Amino acid sequence: MKTVKEGEVEIEVHEGESYDKEVFYNPKMEFDRNLSVAVASVVEPQRACDALSASGIRGIRYKKESEVPEVWLNDANPESVELIKKNVQRNGIDVEVRNKDAAVLLREEDFNFIDIDPFGSPAEFLDAASGSIRRGGFLAVSATDTSSFFGTYPRVSKRRYARKSMKTGYNKELGLRILVSAIIESLGRYKKTFYPRLCYFKEHYARIFGEVVEGAKEVKENFKNFDYISHCFSCGWREKGYHEECGLCGNETRRTKVYASKLNTQSFCKKIIEECKERKFYEERRKVQDLSEDMDVPYHYDLHYIAKKQSLPVIKTEKLMRRLGERGYKTRKSVYSPTAVKTKAPFEEVVDCMD
Repeated sequence: MKTVKEGEVEIEVHEGESYDKEVFYNPKMEFDRNLSVAVASVVEPQRACDALSASGIRGIRYKKESEVPEVWLNDANPESVELIKKNVQRNGIDVEVRNKDAAVLLREEDFNFIDIDPFGSPAEFLDAASGSIRRGGFLAVSATDTSSFFGTYPRVSKRRYARKSMKTGYNKELGLRILVSAIIESLGRYKKTFYPRLCYFKEHYARIFGEVVEGAKEVKENFKNFDYISHCFSCGWREKGYHEECGLCGNETRRTKVYASKLNTQSFCKKIIEECKERKFYEERRKVQDLSEDMDVPYHYDLHYIAKKQSLPVIKTEKLMRRLGERGYKTRKSVYSPTAVKTKAPFEEVVDCMD
């Protein structure tokens, strides 16, 4: 065993690479745990559950740094639970520790902040979390099954999240929208709905934070934010809405229906930015700042992808943005890729400006 200090807590973890160990601890996720602490501090939940705790690091930080009054740490692995208890004692905090399948625990208890951070897909826990989360609560959900999100395994995406993914050049954003859509549909069965407040991709995982609102009227209204994204795999054309034929080359498109509204709420992000500033989470603050300024368009234009599809040379993003700006279109660098641009300009205009 070795001792690890993260934030204001100190825990024991296994020596060596975390993924080789029975009790999982990933130091690369410190960025995410820092942001989670900031979110919990802003949201101020009374009763939080870290449903898949592993070493206990995330839930312990919720208690010690976010000062959540009641925190439950749970893991199905007995070895994890023993380590969690040691780490809880080491940090001198009072929390509830359980050794149950996460879905079982969530069906037995209710919380106003639930964190689901599995190794792989969160799909199997969404229904239980939907029943457990209180009105006005917050859900935090992670996913590392990016191969299904990115269109490598569209049938797996269909099975887990009720919609096929596509290899589009804006895979990360589409993946987030697929996951948000699945959460909204899961909560809808309990007459609750989900509004994403902060969503991002980093390295190997997707992370989503959102608010839960109760009521059949709210559910119905939020489903109006769903729309098709139609994509042509012949030329790279894409457009919001149901289009069987490509608007540029006339070939047949593929379509998927997802949550197509804003993934990041500016007012909420502003609070997180201030919290990160106070805690000296500088990298996290910059990330949230970029996300808060993202344009309200459900896809972006990756220059390498379009250049390949259109047999064009790759130009710099700044050059494309300048050309589009000269034609009156607002642009912004994508938060998902350094070689991608967000704009409301039609696909044809983007291609013309790249030529």
